[in-house]
Amino acid sequence: MIYRFLIQVVNKMLLHIGYYMYIETSSPRSKGHKAWLISPQFKSTNGRCLQFWFHMYGTPIGTLNVLLLQNNTRSSPIWSLSSNQGNMWRIAQVTLKSPADFSVSA
Repeated sequence: MIYRFLIQVVNKMLLHIGYYMYIETSSPRSKGHKAWLISPQFKSTNGRCLQFWFHMYGTPIGTLNVLLLQNNTRSSPIWSLSSNQGNMWRIAQVTLKSPADFSVSA
């Protein structure tokens, strides 16, 4: 599921509006179920930073992979993390390099 979020500062000024993706990991979900999030297409690059937040908590947590999608073909993971990472939001960064136009898939 994709949810919209709104962050406001104390004086009611808008700080940020965005989205986050959520997949339930408890029953009836079973091992092997996948959810894909695919970005819009980006131009080729010699190095662009992708920064994102993730929350992977609980014993049934699987693996979060970040891949490049070029010409409708998924790359091997360019970033990957598995298992319970604690009940907190964490930040990650990965450098994107692609000689062709691409999308990011997670």
